[in-house]
Amino acid sequence: MTTAKEEQIAAGKQADAGKQGGREACLDVLRVLATAAVVLMHAVSGVLGGEYDFTGYERRVKAFRALVDATAWSVPVFLMISGYLFLDPAKKITWKDALFKYCRRILLALILFGIPFTFLEIYKYVGHFEWWMVRHTLVYTATGRSWSHMWYLYLIFILYALTPGIKWLLSKAKAWMIWGVLFLLAFGGSVLPFAEALAGAAKIIAIPVQGVYVFYYLLGYVYAVRKKERRPWEGGICLGAFFLLLVLQMGSRFLEGYDLDMAYAYPPTLLSAVLLFDGAWALSRRGTSRISQGTFRLGQFAMAFSPLCFGIYLMHPVFLNLFYKFLKISIMNFRFYVGVPLFFCIAFFGAAAATWIARLIPPIRKYVL
Repeated sequence: MTTAKEEQIAAGKQADAGKQGGREACLDVLRVLATAAVVLMHAVSGVLGGEYDFTGYERRVKAFRALVDATAWSVPVFLMISGYLFLDPAKKITWKDALFKYCRRILLALILFGIPFTFLEIYKYVGHFEWWMVRHTLVYTATGRSWSHMWYLYLIFILYALTPGIKWLLSKAKAWMIWGVLFLLAFGGSVLPFAEALAGAAKIIAIPVQGVYVFYYLLGYVYAVRKKERRPWEGGICLGAFFLLLVLQMGSRFLEGYDLDMAYAYPPTLLSAVLLFDGAWALSRRGTSRISQGTFRLGQFAMAFSPLCFGIYLMHPVFLNLFYKFLKISIMNFRFYVGVPLFFCIAFFGAAAATWIARLIPPIRKYVL
């Protein structure tokens, strides 16, 4: 998930682009789309991971898993946006900046949201308050055992902390070295784990699957330094291939014998994220003057809504857990085509409203959201 600080960096880059005749609204569009995809994914996976009897609902379960497959590109796109903004050679980031500006924001978000989320989870299972719960809350939060979606904050904290070193290495590396590293990360952290999962083979992974997250981050750098030319044909082809891939992914979920859970590291997810990012990037090369003049409505909406995305990511599980775990009301209480959009809207717009209210508090707006 991209943070408010990344919004400021993006605004600076877009302002510079505006001086050259346009701005890159594609980052805002991608950020909003990815945020919506994450909320939809969690609205569905929250049911799959809950204590529900799916007897007689086997086809609905396949539809749920198909939606998870179709939204898994969201986190990789977030990482590519971060890499695009932070690894850009034009953006100077010192170790002091990395630790006391960017990492501090993530740390404050973990304190402000991770600690209450962890406490609520413990309280829910215990059913009453005891003082030992305070100590467990702090330990669990510090060791990454808060609500499941918070794992991304620990990941991005590490990437931010390493960013100055990564930027230095990139400045010294030859192009073939960078592409070599990307290939090794993709093959060892994506292709091999996927092949192992399909074949049910023994461990053949050469690189930990976490390496693919570094791949996404570095791939953002590739687009940051890529020559900016108008490529409408490339954008059309990539977006067309993206939607075709999603259809194939979702359709395969209904095939007999296919029971592989999709992951952020697997090639279909990797390919869909790259296709979407590339398509949006390539299309942003055309009509940029219209975007800079504010007549591109999708870009306008995305630019206005984008500052809320980090807060939506942090807070949307509050609304899902309220209904799923405390009120015991979920998508399963409704028909599929009613429950899915209903709980998506509850989580997405509820979190958007909560974020908007929280951002009215100056310190939270400045240092966290």
